[in-house]
Amino acid sequence: MKFLIVVALVVAAVQAYIQPSDVIPVPHLKVTPVEGAPKYADSRIINGVQASRGQFPYQAALYLNGNGFCGGSLISTRWVLTAAHCAFGITFFTVFLGAHDISSASEEGRVVVTTRSKIVHPGYLVLLPPNDIALIDLGQDMPLSNLVQPIALATGDDLFEGAAARVSGWGKTSDASNAVSPTLNYVDLSIISNAECRQTFGLLNVRASTICAQGAGGRSSCNVSHCEA
Repeated sequence: MKFLIVVALVVAAVQAYIQPSDVIPVPHLKVTPVEGAPKYADSRIINGVQASRGQFPYQAALYLNGNGFCGGSLISTRWVLTAAHCAFGITFFTVFLGAHDISSASEEGRVVVTTRSKIVHPGYLVLLPPNDIALIDLGQDMPLSNLVQPIALATGDDLFEGAAARVSGWGKTSDASNAVSPTLNYVDLSIISNAECRQTFGLLNVRASTICAQGAGGRSSCNVSHCEA
């Protein structure tokens, strides 16, 4: 059994949008290295499904200083939400919006922006889960289309225990992979209680603002250092 921890109440609010299908979209925020880039930890979309073009119009692909890769979510026409560990120490970001196949030199409807502007949570501590949240300023309002749309934000502090969750991203599709997936994928998980999650990760890592998700049938988006079998 594997778990995904999603930390920070703001992250939870952005991710916990209940669609008509009662699935919570949880954009893939954990960092994944481009092949040959050793600095960052791994993330995965294992036993998932390839997304259709435009299925996740809020999904952003972030290239970090040209040698790392991360995911994020467009939360307005100008701002992308990502993890603090994706932005900490990074000088510039190349942001792809409306992308599906990041191995392609160009895609119709894709928007690419390079920016140096970011806000990293001031309480973020490297390698620790709390406050692992950051914002990337695109510097201007992005044109919206059927391929580029902000994610709908949840309200309140519901932790959605028992609800379905959907994680999307370009993470590795297996532990044996050495690079991110060229195409956008997603996997369906279920939200579990924080009490159950603490049995694996302990009190310090699972706080009131944490959302934990569990996969079944080998489905996972787990980072190796944050999963337990």
